Amino acid sequence: MSLKNRGDRGFYFHTVLSLARSLAAHQQAPTEKVQKLQCMCPVDCRGVFQLDERRRDAVIALGIFLVESDLQHKDVIFPYLLGLLKGLPKVQWIEESSACKRQDSLPVAETFSFCLVTLLSDVSQRDKNLQRQILEAVMDIMQVLQDICKNPDTNDKGGSIIHLIYSKYDV
Repeated sequence: MSLKNRGDRGFYFHTVLSLARSLAAHQQAPTEKVQKLQCMCPVDCRGVFQLDERRRDAVIALGIFLVESDLQHKDVIFPYLLGLLKGLPKVQWIEESSACKRQDSLPVAETFSFCLVTLLSDVSQRDKNLQRQILEAVMDIMQVLQDICKNPDTNDKGGSIIHLIYSKYDV
C-alpha cells in the first residue's frame, strides 16, 4: 500500500497502530511486546513529558491497544495514560517543521488532548471502577487549564500549551 492511500498520517503511525492492534488480538498479549510499545511513548522527566509526533503516535497506539484488548495490562498502561493526562499542562510540545504543518488543521495540543481523553473515556466505559478516577482527572485538568487561560502571564505552568493555542488562533 502506498503512503498516498494512508491519509495524512505517516508510516510510523500506521506501523505502531498495526502493532497495537495485532497485540490486542491476542487472548493474552505478551508482556514484553506491550512493554516495547510503551517504550516508544514519552517518559516523565522531572514532571515534564516531551511529545513529538512519533511519541504522540505511540501513545495513541498504546491507548488503542488498551481499549481493543479489553484492558489487558491495564495495571501498567492505565496509570501511565492517567499520568500523561495530568501532565498535559506541562508538556513540551515538539512540532514538526512549519513546512509540514497545514494552516487549516487544529493545534497539535488540542488534537492529542482530545484523543487521549477519548481513549480514557472508552476505558471508563469498559471498567466502571475507573470511571470516577478518570472523570476527576479530566475535571482537574480542565480546572488547571482554565486557571492558566485566566492568568497566562502569571502562571509559568502551561505556558507552552497557551502559546500554542494563542498562536494558532491569533488571539
